[in-house]
Parts: sequence; C-alpha cells; structure tokens
Amino acid sequence: MLQVYRLNTGSCGGCDLEIAAAIDAAVDIAWAATPFDADVLMITGPVTAGARRALLALLQELDGRVPVLAVGRCAIDGHPFGRGGLAELASVTARLKLDGCPPSAVQIADMIRRVAASDEG
Repeated sequence: MLQVYRLNTGSCGGCDLEIAAAIDAAVDIAWAATPFDADVLMITGPVTAGARRALLALLQELDGRVPVLAVGRCAIDGHPFGRGGLAELASVTARLKLDGCPPSAVQIADMIRRVAASDEG
C-alpha cells in the first residue's frame, strides 16, 4: 500500500480535493499518518510566506527520504499569482510536477504510482 502525505502550502483547495478523490478511489493508495510514514509527500499551493518556513523545516527533517511531488500549477511556479511555488525554492527539488488547476484525480493517482515504481528500480 502506497502511503501519501499532503501538505497544503496555501492552495485554494482544488488540488487537495482531487488528491482526496484519487486516494478514495484507489485500492493501492492510502493516507499516511505523518510525513515520516509516507512514501510520497505531495505539495499543493504557491508556498506562501507563512508556509515556507514549515515546509523547509519538514524537508530538512525528512532529509530526502520521501520524494516530493508538486501537485497543481500553484505548487510548481505560483501561477496565477505571478511567482511562488517550488520554482522559488532552489533548495527543493520535486521528483515530479503535475500541472493543472487542478489536475484530475486519475492524473494524481498515476503520478503517485509512477514515483513508487521509479523507487523500486
């Protein structure tokens, strides 16, 4: 069972709803209780000033053990706000980036499975 932890860093909630739908529909994907239990860490939102410090502290604590997935355009580059997202955090590398506003539940589930498959090989 793939364990997923989602961190909302200022999103409108659209991507979060699609992530929840993806997990609810999947028999092989479930919520992780903590980011430390997760196989995948999903980031949603443009990484607001208030969320930045918490995100960076969490990633430092995880020390690369959990792949980061940027879900939605805001998480990738802050669109439609003109800037933000992981694009402004040079120290953070997302394993995969899924564009969309929001991406579909099917696309999200596929992305989770692709990351898990790439970690097996």
